[in-house]
Amino acid sequence: MTPAAENEIVLNLFKECDALLQGHFKLTSGKHSEWYFEKIRLIEKPAALEKIVDLLAAKIRREVPDFEYVVSPAYGAIAIGFLAALKLGKKFAFTSRAVIVEDILTTGGSIQEVLACLREHQVAVAGIYVLVDRSAGSVPIEGKSVGSLLALKVEAFEPDVCPFCAKGLSITKPGASDKKG
Repeated sequence: MTPAAENEIVLNLFKECDALLQGHFKLTSGKHSEWYFEKIRLIEKPAALEKIVDLLAAKIRREVPDFEYVVSPAYGAIAIGFLAALKLGKKFAFTSRAVIVEDILTTGGSIQEVLACLREHQVAVAGIYVLVDRSAGSVPIEGKSVGSLLALKVEAFEPDVCPFCAKGLSITKPGASDKKG
């Protein structure tokens, strides 16, 4: 399957699940954006989540033939990472070589936290994968590209230069993450 076909399937699944929201959002990174990928709406629909994770697992199988564990940041990505580990026949814990599975990439902050934890436990990272890369590949992690099913350049603004704030639009902070931002 081509990356363009993969992108279209994933984008359509987000739309079908009402998981692609348009408005004025405060992201976990603290930045603001017109678009928000609400992965909890995918998790609420296991059949849609399974379709996306099937694509993700196939991509990981093609690109990373040798690893032992799948590791995900809390909270939203845990279900995604667990299902990916199940489909890949891998453990979902820490070891010497792992693949990180995250939900949405904006700045890479959550992935950096997982990498720091894995380094403390001397775990080598074989690959990093996300469902949606809001940077369209412009946010490498430790000099490596991040594999994604959907890569779109979705603008995110610092609050002091946010055009939506400048227009006085009310802001929404969706998601269940307890991270500051």
